[in-house]
Amino acid sequence: MNASIIMDAFDEREPIVRDEIQDVLKIKNINTLNQMVSYLVSFGILKRYENGIYYVPSSTKKFSHLKPSLKDVIDKKYLQKNQGIRTGSYLLYKYKFTSQVSSFYEILSNNVSIHTRSKHLYDGKVVVSHPPFEINIENGHVLEFLELIKYLDYSDYNMEKSKSQLLNILDSLGLKIEEIIHYSEYYKGKRYAGFRETVRKVVYDEVTSK
Repeated sequence: MNASIIMDAFDEREPIVRDEIQDVLKIKNINTLNQMVSYLVSFGILKRYENGIYYVPSSTKKFSHLKPSLKDVIDKKYLQKNQGIRTGSYLLYKYKFTSQVSSFYEILSNNVSIHTRSKHLYDGKVVVSHPPFEINIENGHVLEFLELIKYLDYSDYNMEKSKSQLLNILDSLGLKIEEIIHYSEYYKGKRYAGFRETVRKVVYDEVTSK
């Protein structure tokens, strides 16, 4: 019965975390959950992708060796439920500051320790760091906006055009200048002094062409 519940609840090759298995099977005791997960793995109902991540293998023999995609695993572990954002070159591409598509993942996520500077994972394809402030549904776009400014040197455009594009994004997302300034102060220390000044110049439209 538990096997059929799992098969009905999750798609093939969808990354599954232990909490989801616990919720679906309505198991409260952790020892019971561990035993059930071991049982499901031993009978091939679930496969272990890595510690704490499982998936239902394909029912088609030809595809039974295939695993969840790295993108799906990253989304599940670090980004879903407003727990993180993807930054760096991907963010510049998302907001059309560059035409370059990157397969490298730079992640800011609540789901890593605040003491973690950066974790290099999956053969160096992913770098995960704790964000400068806790991410939630209200401030996720603010963080993206600040990270765009942080990586602005990698824009395909000069500062004047990049600034104009940033102001359009500010308007389209309905972000408030006071909010941007407030959250920029979480980028602390001398190393971010220039960044904080650039944020002010951008939002107050004081940047001149380079």
